[in-house]
Amino acid sequence: MDIVSVFHNQVNFSEHEALKLQIAEHHPEGGYRFVGVDNRINNRGFAVGCNRGALAAGLDSPIIGFINPDTWVGGSFIREVEKVVAQGVTITGCRYGKSEHELNLWGVRDWVCGASFFVTREFFTRVGGFDEQFVWGWEETDLIRQAQAAGNPVRSIDLPLRHSSPDMDTPQDIRYKNYHFAAGGKRFNQKWAR
Repeated sequence: MDIVSVFHNQVNFSEHEALKLQIAEHHPEGGYRFVGVDNRINNRGFAVGCNRGALAAGLDSPIIGFINPDTWVGGSFIREVEKVVAQGVTITGCRYGKSEHELNLWGVRDWVCGASFFVTREFFTRVGGFDEQFVWGWEETDLIRQAQAAGNPVRSIDLPLRHSSPDMDTPQDIRYKNYHFAAGGKRFNQKWAR
């Protein structure tokens, strides 16, 4: 598995370093490569950062994992993800309590949060990665829509990964995220004619 983590400020970088140690602690046997993508100087957006990390030269693992730096790892998870993917699932990871109502609004049967998101490299590469018009937010929902539209299974699972919205964002980060989340929602609805 190739695990990609995108960080965009100094706090995020510290969390990224802690995440790397947590994963190593729970997976001493290895079986993964950890790739950090630095968006601090020129924040190109989450989708671009993820694509840059996942499609980097030399990475070829059959599963790509995207884990936000502020995600807490409470146990091993790689084997569980591998088992689900071996059953023919294209996208898996944590749903974090999203309601059926929200899923219906987005036009998806199941959903996985981009903070703890695992996808087969074959599918991710075939569709060109995350759609980079989604700067912050909606990129995972769009990829899930693409997978389900093509008949590729998506299954959320419970993993020992915990994530909550950041509470240390600067006012500039909050403005950036709010703007791009709203713009992404409009683009998503236009793209999927909702």
